This record gives sequence, C-alpha cells and structure tokens, in this order.
Amino acid sequence: MRTLRVRDVMTRKVIVVTEGTSFGDMVDLMVRHQISAIPVVDEDGGLLGMVSEADLISKQAYGGRRRPVSDGFGGLPRRDAREVIRSRGRTARGVMSAPVETTLPDEPLRAVARRMVQNRLKHLPVVDHAGRLVGIVSRCDLLLAFDRHDDEIAADLTASLAASGYSSDGRRVTATVLSGIVTLDGRVERVGDVEAVCRLAWLVPGVVDVVHHLTVGGPESPTERTDASAVGS
Repeated sequence: MRTLRVRDVMTRKVIVVTEGTSFGDMVDLMVRHQISAIPVVDEDGGLLGMVSEADLISKQAYGGRRRPVSDGFGGLPRRDAREVIRSRGRTARGVMSAPVETTLPDEPLRAVARRMVQNRLKHLPVVDHAGRLVGIVSRCDLLLAFDRHDDEIAADLTASLAASGYSSDGRRVTATVLSGIVTLDGRVERVGDVEAVCRLAWLVPGVVDVVHHLTVGGPESPTERTDASAVGS
C-alpha cells in the first residue's frame, strides 16, 4: 500500500508574485483566479513569503490610522500594531507574511493535515530542499485523499492485511467498507494485534472510521475487545 504524499495532491501550476508586485495587481490576481493566497518568490523561484486575503484586507480594516511608526503604537495590542503597519503596504513586500511554514513534496499527507489543523493553516507552500517553490497544498487538496470508492479502499486494506500476515492461519482478518467506514472481523492471536490491525486500516487513504469485531486467541477463548475509536490514526 502506497502512502499518499504532498506531491500526489499539490497544485503544481502556482500563481506567484514578486516583492514589487503592486497591491492592486495582487487583488486582481486573487479575484480573477479565485484563489485566497499567493506565494511571493525571488527571481530564482525561492520562496520569500505569502500574501493571503487576510493580509490584503488589513488595508480596509486598519487603513487610515496615520500614527507614526516611530511612536511604537503605544496602547495598541501587538497584533493590531502589526496590522496597521501592514495596511500601509503598497507592494507584496509590504503586506506579505514572512517567514512562512512550508512542506516538502515527500511529506506524508497525514502529517501535513495534522500541521494544518494544529496551526490553523489554509495553505502550505511546497518547496524543494533548496527552498524553491514547486507547488502549493490547500485544505481542499487534502480532501482528495477521501475521494475514493469503497472498493478501492477495501482492496488496499485487504492487500495490506495479507502483506502483514493477518490473513494466514491463526490470524484471519477480513474487512468490509461502506461509505469509507471499515469494519474488521475475524481472529487474531494477541490483544496487541487488535491495535495493529486497526492502525493498518487507518493508514489506508480514504478511511473515515474503523470499527472492529475481532476475537483474540483460539475459537474456545473468550472474546476480548478494545475500542477502535481509541486507536490513534
């Protein structure tokens, strides 16, 4: 079973701007291409920062506050002071957020999803090891991992169970999939195998939830169960 990675879902043809791109041109690009963030790059394609809708609307939210920067914005919360400065920007350099969090093409989607959720990120620029922009991944891109038919999920999981030895004598596990929800049935040798099988299921792209009815030990042994929902993905 192949692990889905950033390169499998990222957008490769990215609209970009340079530090000197004007405020108006950035607004035009976002509106015309219906995008909500634009990477800022240098002449070699190196990532310098990102301009988002939030960066641009600072002009409306804070524009007109003409207090000199030299006074330190006494009395203003630090975030507001930063946005007042940003609202005065006329080019990408003046409004962009930098530095920005990035990802590599080979990073697993599951790890990227965790980072985006934990850090409340809507987009992640994708860079190579030299820091050059090679793509961008959005929350919507991550949803592509769930756009799979039940038969595809079941086939991947069945192959994974066989490769891990859970289809051999003494450990016969079967899986059915309905609307992305995996149900595991069968018998395993040890209690620890239950968690291992559930983890295998969670690793299959497209899995929405995992439920198990696994029996531990031989046919005469009492059934032992664990809560599949407690098994981490």
